[in-house]
Amino acid sequence: NNDLLKLSRQKFASNVVEKLLKYGNSAQRNTIVREMLKVVREGGSSQEGVGSTVLLLMVRDAYANYVVQTAIDVVPEGKEKQMLLEELKANEAQLRNYTFAKHIVAKLGSK
Repeated sequence: NNDLLKLSRQKFASNVVEKLLKYGNSAQRNTIVREMLKVVREGGSSQEGVGSTVLLLMVRDAYANYVVQTAIDVVPEGKEKQMLLEELKANEAQLRNYTFAKHIVAKLGSK
């Protein structure tokens, strides 16, 4: 299901997800990253993003992109962070086209 995506797209709920990333333990943070890396199987009322990862939909959103930025900053080095950064870097050219993703592209340059 797309609960992480739904929560991250809401102004106040996205703040809660950011707090979970900042103050959760490593296992909790890694669980959130694994959810971000899941492929969207259904787009609900539209076909937006079907076949894309939750992460690539999050970076396009006004609120969810902050959750991604927080994940980049606070998730400890390891398999999950590596997969997160690889997914973003593999799609960097596409991300440059999205207003809210430009901050994330800038962060990738420093990683």
